[in-house]
Amino acid sequence: MTSRTPKASPSLSQSMNRVARALARHGDAALTPLGLRFAQIPVFALLKRRTGMTQKALAEATGIEQSSMAQLLARMERDGLIVYQPHPTDARSRTIVLTDPDDPRIGEGRNRLTDLERRAVAGLSEEEVETLTALLARVLENLER
Repeated sequence: MTSRTPKASPSLSQSMNRVARALARHGDAALTPLGLRFAQIPVFALLKRRTGMTQKALAEATGIEQSSMAQLLARMERDGLIVYQPHPTDARSRTIVLTDPDDPRIGEGRNRLTDLERRAVAGLSEEEVETLTALLARVLENLER
C-alpha cells in the first residue's frame, strides 16, 4: 500500500506570486511579436501621459525597483523606444522620452494585455472583479505602509 502525501495548498503570497508570474509570462508571449515586453507597458503609459520623467520617478510610479528599472530602460533605449534628455532644472539628472509616442505597437500592446486580463478573470462576475481589484489594492497598501 502506498501512502500519499497530502498536497499542500499554496499560501496567499504564493498564490499571488504565481498569478503575477503567469500574467507576466503570458503578457510577454502576447507582446513579443510586437517587439515589446510586459514590463514596458506601464512605462509607455506613464511617458505617454507625462513625458520627460526621470528614472527615479518612473520607478516610484510603477513600483519597480530602481535597479530593475535601470535595466528595463537600458533595453528600451537599446531597442530605440526611448531616449534620454538633459533634465531642464537638474544638471545631474536626465529625463526619459518616448522616441515615438504614437507608435502603433503601444496601442496594440495595450489591446493584447486587455484581452489577457479578460482571459484571466473569465468566469468572474463584474462585482467579483471589482472586489478582487479592491482587495489587492488594500493588500498592496498594507505592504507599502
